[in-house]
Amino acid sequence: MTLREALKMAVAGLALAFLAQTAFGQAVTLRFKPEPGQRRVYENTLRLETIRQGGDQTQRMVIEVPVQRQELVVETKADPPSLRLVVVDAPQGRRLLVYEENGKDRLSSVPEANRTQLLPPALLWLWRDLRGQPIEKAGKPTNSGQAMELIQAEVRFLPEQPVKPGDSWSRDLDLDVAKATLTTRFTATRTEGAKPCAILETSATVAFAGELADRVKIEKLTWRMAWALDGSGWVNLSGSMVAVEKADKAEQRVLRDSQEKLIDGDRLDAAQLDKARKDLAQIEKGMKEAQANNLDAALQTLGAFVRDNPQGPWSPAVQNLCASLSNQKLVTQPVPAPRLRLMLRDFKANRDQASNQGNTALIGQIDQTLRQVAGVNLKTILEDSKDPDPIVRDLAAFGLAFAQDPEAANRLLAMAKDESLQARGTAIIGLAVQSKEVEQNLLVELLKDKDARVQGAAALLAARTIKKDDPRAAAVLPILVENTKSTNAWTRANTVSALVALSPAGSVPSAKALVDGYKAEKEERLQPLYLAALRALTGVEAKDLGPYEEWLKKEGADPRAGDHPAGAAPRRPARPDAEGVAIFQHRLGSKGRGPDVTAA
Repeated sequence: MTLREALKMAVAGLALAFLAQTAFGQAVTLRFKPEPGQRRVYENTLRLETIRQGGDQTQRMVIEVPVQRQELVVETKADPPSLRLVVVDAPQGRRLLVYEENGKDRLSSVPEANRTQLLPPALLWLWRDLRGQPIEKAGKPTNSGQAMELIQAEVRFLPEQPVKPGDSWSRDLDLDVAKATLTTRFTATRTEGAKPCAILETSATVAFAGELADRVKIEKLTWRMAWALDGSGWVNLSGSMVAVEKADKAEQRVLRDSQEKLIDGDRLDAAQLDKARKDLAQIEKGMKEAQANNLDAALQTLGAFVRDNPQGPWSPAVQNLCASLSNQKLVTQPVPAPRLRLMLRDFKANRDQASNQGNTALIGQIDQTLRQVAGVNLKTILEDSKDPDPIVRDLAAFGLAFAQDPEAANRLLAMAKDESLQARGTAIIGLAVQSKEVEQNLLVELLKDKDARVQGAAALLAARTIKKDDPRAAAVLPILVENTKSTNAWTRANTVSALVALSPAGSVPSAKALVDGYKAEKEERLQPLYLAALRALTGVEAKDLGPYEEWLKKEGADPRAGDHPAGAAPRRPARPDAEGVAIFQHRLGSKGRGPDVTAA
């Protein structure tokens, strides 16, 4: 038997003896007992189930995110007793497992390539005390998401006093936006993952304050942790949460399950640990340069680290830091025209993909970056909007849509007559994003354009810049009625939305156009849009077409008869409720027909 094997057996014997003593009711102090160079690897699987309901529309999505976490103790100190950790989270990608609408499986409608979203690795270094709490306290949260992150982090912290099986304790958290009470019980000692462990089970009650009190409710929050009695850390950690958030007449329920377990562990030798400390010092130097807004120096320092450590465990996360700093540089400093065009092309493609996936959060992030890029590079984009190449003009029109400057809106107005159909359509969408009003004659001309994409963009523009009582509404409604027959699905969707937005409540011609359009609609995903529009226009609550055909008959319009003049006054007032009309807009996508702007 080697000396190392003998030491292992001795340690195991002591641990088992300790476990036996604890089982007989002796109190123990649960603390980290770190050794510099200790490295532990965890496997974490996060499962999120989201159920959204608005009106009679229900959507259910299940997403799974596997993550590998590596924790390395690089340093310890005695005063105050603490350890310095470097943590690397390496997600394996966020995978869409379930996608349902109104109980029907729609997963097959999402291309396989769009079901997995790559997530960047993250690198974190911090000092913790021997209870696991960060030495530098986090600031107060400002929203429900931040509050829940802090509450869930709290369950990882060890009790202050010695405890024994059967003991329970509570602690109160005041986070301003929420108050929480966490109750933990030391349920047992047992061996898990070949290690004697203390089993701690925690439940929490959470009450949000202020305007969040009526919107957000945590129905369940429980955790179970198996803490290694040798002080090396937790062996496994699992948690479950159920949260409900309400907004207007919609409700979202989120079920979150997390399973984390130790899969490997070792210890760096002296040379490896010394290199890890030097590497961390170089990374910290680069981040300090970035915080001082010296981005070029930061990129040089961090880039040198990646070149010197091409296969290092921290390198992917440092590469991601470099990418973030490069993006920060791009949105704060003008770039050459060729580089700007490539950026706008990529932004456009990424925004279209996010729209097709219904990822409104990502759309918001892209739009925020676009506004920064367009603002910093406005002069170049304006020059490109007059370029002889129609592709360059189209990209410029896309960029101008997000430039918050009157000159950008005026240039888009001029481009609404561009000879290129692509550039013209993008410019009109840009005017809609800018909510830039146009003259009635031009709007009518655009709605009658020979290109279906231009017609759809003009419908979007009309809905965003005209109100029901605007004289221009009466001029465009007959054209919108006709455009519901378009062969382009994106155009039909925008036309339906514009039609219900501009029609007087109870408009018979508009209702008939919607009924006819529903019957002719071959895109099943668009059919709920017609029904929601009919509900808003007529005040009739129905889940199929029959009641709306009956409504037309009662109003004196046989669904098989010809049209009445658009905008004709209704014989009976109806509820002008637009609830549900926009529910599906952000998911229709463009698929080459121009960027979806309904979430802009």
